[in-house]
Amino acid sequence: MAGPTSHATLDYSTQERVAHAVFARPERLNSLSEEALDDLGDVVRNVQADIGVRALVISGSSEAFSVGLDDELLDKAYGDPEYFENVLTRLAAACLSIESLDVPVVAQVEGKAFGAGFELALACDMIVAADEALIGDGQVAAGIVPGGGASIRLPRAIGVQQARELIYSGRLLSGGEAAAIGLVLKSVPAAELEAAVTALVATFTNKPRSALATAKRQINRGLGVDTPTGVEQERRELIRYLQEYSQDAAEGFHARRDGREPSWA
Repeated sequence: MAGPTSHATLDYSTQERVAHAVFARPERLNSLSEEALDDLGDVVRNVQADIGVRALVISGSSEAFSVGLDDELLDKAYGDPEYFENVLTRLAAACLSIESLDVPVVAQVEGKAFGAGFELALACDMIVAADEALIGDGQVAAGIVPGGGASIRLPRAIGVQQARELIYSGRLLSGGEAAAIGLVLKSVPAAELEAAVTALVATFTNKPRSALATAKRQINRGLGVDTPTGVEQERRELIRYLQEYSQDAAEGFHARRDGREPSWA
């Protein structure tokens, strides 16, 4: 276990093969400053480098997961298009880095998640929300449009028509409403949220990191391609896995055959 590490905008720690990144700007509803984007980059690099980690949980506070880009940042950005473009490039890169991490990433959403905060959550493998949460893109309602990937990821998550309605209207959903349309994996009372996320990640933290990373690539690369292309990509990933991590595959097979628990590094 690694002890907590305080960044300016979030706290980072690892325990029992799970890394935790907790946004730590509740007074600003965990809005994303340039410093927050830097801190997220540090988290991704730490998780990628720590081969003992099997999952990353990103969370906020009871008031907000994150309400998007910080007002001070936006005030500057609306007067400087070049600066705004740079910020959006960094936001998109942060979302892509979360999406491409070698381990599953779970967004633990309590409170508000919209704008860029919603886009970060969408980049995670799964979202678990409190019933009382408020979740959605919300940007058109503020006279702006997505810039971190919501227009791409949201239709894939809930279908084109549902995504159009949510983006066009700017409507926010409760955790229960989001679960009903498949936007989040599950919704539970706020008092049970942490336990629900802990139980979820425990189902894959005992699996080999090599297999988790490969399965994640298979799923991500298969999105948006035709079936024959996707099947071929899946086959190539499996062959690559067997070439690079044959010991993990063999250990899983022998453990099952011998009736014992597998032992992975």
